[in-house]
Parts: sequence; structure tokens; C-alpha cells
Amino acid sequence: MRRSLAVITALFAVLTLSAGLVSGCGSSSSKSSSASAAVDYSKPGPYPVGTTSFMMDDRLVYMFYPADKDRLGEGTPVTSYSSADAFPPALRAAIPAALIQEVPLNATKDAPIANDGPFPVLIHSHGFGGYPEFTSQHLAHLASWGFVSAAPDHLERDLAANSLGRVKRGETDVQDLRNTLARLKADNESGPFAGSMNFDQLAAEGHSAGGSAAGKFAYDPEVKTFIGQAPGAPLKMNYESTTTADQITAAYAAQTPPDKPTMLLAGEVDQTIPLARVSEEYDWLAAPKRFLVLKGAGHNAFTDICKPIREGGGLMQYSGKLPAPDNLLRLGEDGCMPENLDPDTGSALINHMTVAQLRHVFGIDTSDASLAPSYVESLFPEAIARYDVQN
Repeated sequence: MRRSLAVITALFAVLTLSAGLVSGCGSSSSKSSSASAAVDYSKPGPYPVGTTSFMMDDRLVYMFYPADKDRLGEGTPVTSYSSADAFPPALRAAIPAALIQEVPLNATKDAPIANDGPFPVLIHSHGFGGYPEFTSQHLAHLASWGFVSAAPDHLERDLAANSLGRVKRGETDVQDLRNTLARLKADNESGPFAGSMNFDQLAAEGHSAGGSAAGKFAYDPEVKTFIGQAPGAPLKMNYESTTTADQITAAYAAQTPPDKPTMLLAGEVDQTIPLARVSEEYDWLAAPKRFLVLKGAGHNAFTDICKPIREGGGLMQYSGKLPAPDNLLRLGEDGCMPENLDPDTGSALINHMTVAQLRHVFGIDTSDASLAPSYVESLFPEAIARYDVQN
């Protein structure tokens, strides 16, 4: 049975869940795929997926993009990535080989980018105690539909920082997103990605604490839309363990939301960032906005690691065997147990909503038919607890 991510998450990532939460395609591709009728965007798109990574000062950035189907042979096929990638060498060496798992991924490393861009851009922020590679399947799906995406590692609050007790508070994660944008712009001027990215179509996306960072990044004029996945609040306030719900409500009242289209996705039974907190953010946001709640989903439904945790039998089986108390093991299982929404169904719904929202906001699709509640519910009849739209 494939258990390694469950074990690794129990040891390290689970500790972070409670500790840290007290946040158009280019002209050519548009012409080939503009849609006015509803389209099922949960299916893979027309492009093969390219991937690469690069260092941005001291932190790693993962990048996914639509690849040139005629030049895939110039790259290296990727069929998976290792769950051990999130850990520094000192910790990686201590993980038994039997507990290392390969997470499926269909991409080609360093393949040339497709030549019918420029393509829209999305910058993703991972959650507290997370790792950018753990959203690879989602970002690869976006790439198949003609989007370039980049996800930086937030060293101050990633999995390694939490496992080593080196977490630092502040807004360096927001600056990471801005620095990633600056790097992409430089790459758009020369080199293999020259002229491939359209920064007039720029989206910010984030999960959990990354949703808070992406929401703050959305105040930058260059960002045209924001998507939050079980997001933390994008408020300009210092969160402490003693921060109360009333203080958060007061902070919302004192702060004007970003004036741009937004979409929030949330888990109905999220125990880490409860649905009520995401609902409060949605009520605060300016229209146009969308809010979809995944039925029976929890906090980890938005990451690649949820399915392996579920397939491995959850984390509580390791109670008393790991240096983590039971309440933290339960948090690590958040949304990844048999009673929760099937991970494949959840990922398909998340992917559909994300692609459809981006194509609608960027004017690639000539209508919002793919986002119509009746259509989305027809695709996922048992997976939606709530879907609200305000234009």
C-alpha cells in the first residue's frame, strides 16, 4: 500500500496545520479554443505539459507551461516526483527508503514552450507547512489548457521550516510572489521563454496561508484576478494565537477588498480553516465573485498529497508511533479519509472551476457558460455543497 506521504505528512506537515493558522490565453490559442458553449475543463487540455524549475536567490520556483508538441523530444519525460523533495538533505537521509513515494505527474522537463502564445500567467502560493511541488498536478492541468504557472517555495513557512522549527512570520511570502513575477518578466524578454507570457492576463492563486498571500498580492494593479483555495484572510494585520473572531471581523470592516474578479473554493468540512471563515471573506469581497464549497471536502483536498494519505489508510493508525499528538494527526487527515469527498472528484472539480474562471475573466471564452451553476452541477452532481455567484 502506498503510505509514504501519509507518514511524512504525519511527521512534519501535520505539525504546521495548527501552528500557522490563527490566510487571456494569447491571441493564437484564443482563436483556436474560444468557447461560448459550456466546456468540461476537468479533462486535460490540448497542450502537452512542460515543466522546469529555477532558483530565485535562495529559493526554488516550480514552473509549468504548455509545451510544443512537436519538440517534446528535446526535453526529458517526467512521470512522477518524489515526496522527499520537500525535505532538506539532513531530514531526507533520515527517511526510510520504504516510506518515500512517487507522486504521479505527466509532463516533460525543459521541453520548449508552445509557439502559439503569448499565454496567460498564474502565480501560486503554497500553504503554511506546504511545498510548491505538492500542487504540481493542478498546475500541470492548467498548463494543458494554455496557462503558464509558477509556484515559489516560501522558505520562511514551508515544510522544512516547520519540521526544523525555523518558521518566521511576516509577509515575505507576498514578496516571493512579486519576485516571481519579476523573474518571469525577465525571462519573457530573452531566452527559451521569450515572448511566451502575457502579463496583461495575470492571476494570483493560493492555498490556505498561500490564499492569504495571494489575496494580498491581488492588491497589486498588475494582478487581474484572485483565486483562493480554502484561503486564509488577506488582511493587513498581525495574527497571533490570541487573535479572536471579532478582531478578524473588525479588520475586514476596516479594509477595502481588491477591486477585481475573485473566486473562492472551500471544503465543507474543513477543520483547519472552517467554512465560516471562508464565507466571511467571500461576503467581504467585491463583485464579481464566485464561491464554491466542495461537499465533504476538507483542507487537504487542494493538494496532491490527499489521495496518498487516503490510500494509505489515514494518519491515526500511527498514533503513539510518531512524535506527533493525536490532535495533529487528525488535522493531517483533514479531508483525506474515506468519508470525505473522493480526491479524484475533488481535483476534477477544482481544475474545472479554475480553468473556466480564468478563461472567463481573461475573455478567452465569450461567455461564462462553463461556470453556470446548472452546468457545473451536471458535471459534479454529488460534489457541490454550495455555489454562489454575484456579478
